[in-house]
Amino acid sequence: MPKPLLSSAEIEAFEKDGFLILRSFFDTSVVAELRDAMVELLSATPRGTRGVGFDPWSSGPGDDLNPQRVYWYNDVFLKSPRLNEHMRDPRLSRVFCELYGNDIDAYQSATVIKPPMTNFDFQGWHQDAPDYIPLSNYKLSSALTYLCEMGPDTGGTSLVPGSHTTGLLDRRYEKIDGWPVRKRVLDGFATFEKQVVSPQFDPGDVLIFHPCLMHRANSNYTDESKIGLINAFRSVDCIDITHRNTFKADKIPITRYRQAIPVDRSSDDRRNGTG
Repeated sequence: MPKPLLSSAEIEAFEKDGFLILRSFFDTSVVAELRDAMVELLSATPRGTRGVGFDPWSSGPGDDLNPQRVYWYNDVFLKSPRLNEHMRDPRLSRVFCELYGNDIDAYQSATVIKPPMTNFDFQGWHQDAPDYIPLSNYKLSSALTYLCEMGPDTGGTSLVPGSHTTGLLDRRYEKIDGWPVRKRVLDGFATFEKQVVSPQFDPGDVLIFHPCLMHRANSNYTDESKIGLINAFRSVDCIDITHRNTFKADKIPITRYRQAIPVDRSSDDRRNGTG
């Protein structure tokens, strides 16, 4: 048996706080490969592409990383062999085995990007679980891989430790004068403000977080796009009861008996409509 990637203290911290930061989980060469794959994808994505979100504040040019100012893109594993490999990374899947059991499936493969000088307040504080429920259990979490340096005002992620145990707050959307989109709001969030943490992240760091955890994406007040890759995984006994999930990564086997599953390219082609 390989040596565990997570210590018992880290697993206890995840259960207590609802998140875990794995520092320098991916080395500089892996980060460079993933950034190159994202630049290739983003450069080939014209504004208006279906299944892609574009900066609502500006239709002007972005930067060399993100010329069309994309801010989210789903099912990226289908768009790039390197991003497909990342979704199936054996070390990343081992982390989820150590958290949730030996048999892990994919749930989502996406990217969230903060274009240069972008106010992300419209995304607001939120919990992911309302988009997933009803589930048979909550043995599902997301892994956010940072490909750029990010912090409180440079596109990082803010979190409320322990908020995954407090239940789901009501979510609504509030119109703000002069804003191009409505702001996402959690009713009653003010009582959690003093608990907020806003870590600094370096390229190669990975944030694992529970779907009920209160979190938000921070604004990016720099002149460079900030790229993060999101891969959500679930235990096979975490069942989407009403089949709400439409992500094409859902139900792809990632591990069985704690062993990584080889890529089934014919299956991926069928999901992508090319087979």
